Amino acid sequence: MGKLHLQHISKSYGATKVLQDVSFHVNEGEFVTIVGPSGSGKSTLFHLIGGLIAPDSGTITLDGKNLINTRGHISYMPQNPSLFPWRTILKNVLLSSEIAGKKDAGNALELIEKAGLSGYEDAYPHQLSGGMKQRVAFIRSLNSPQSIICLDEPFSALDEFTRFEMQEWLLSIWKEYQKSILFITHNIEEALFLSDRILVLSDKPASIKKEIIIPFSRPRTEDLLLSDEFMKLKREIHNDLRS
Repeated sequence: MGKLHLQHISKSYGATKVLQDVSFHVNEGEFVTIVGPSGSGKSTLFHLIGGLIAPDSGTITLDGKNLINTRGHISYMPQNPSLFPWRTILKNVLLSSEIAGKKDAGNALELIEKAGLSGYEDAYPHQLSGGMKQRVAFIRSLNSPQSIICLDEPFSALDEFTRFEMQEWLLSIWKEYQKSILFITHNIEEALFLSDRILVLSDKPASIKKEIIIPFSRPRTEDLLLSDEFMKLKREIHNDLRS
């Protein structure tokens, strides 16, 4: 399971209206990315979905269950890996399942292996590179029982080469586990390479300006980035964000 629905969501902070009549959905096992201008309310959407704040109006459901003012129903990965420095890599990955009351390390060890981190189970975060830390943070999210993962610009701090490696790795892991993913990025190329659909937000107060269904088949390779169709869509989204 993992079908997320937001309908007619509006949110203001004082006199500032951030979101206005936002409606969209994420299907089970789908990869949906939100792009929009800085300050357009992308992170506010995650806070609403996570139950940290409540909308002024509208509904948010996951598999038909109300999410408003309720926590613990999604797995969230922020820009910073947010690993506990005093916990080993294995114990960091286990954290999400521990919170859910599960202590079986078998799945965590399997994920660590699939992340290419075998041999680092007893290492600490300061011993890992930026890309390795991001892998740990993502497999920690995968190891949680929640059916949907919200990723908030997880690769923004990485250099371009490492970032692309991480994108390829994320797709390979996601393909195997098929959890629903809602992804935020400012990087149009990243959005096109990863997603099934892209939602373009308008400037504040944000609404869904456009939905783009990505036509590229999977698996996706680096050659796609230079194709005519890819470049055309990239220009189209760039113009949508500027207009």
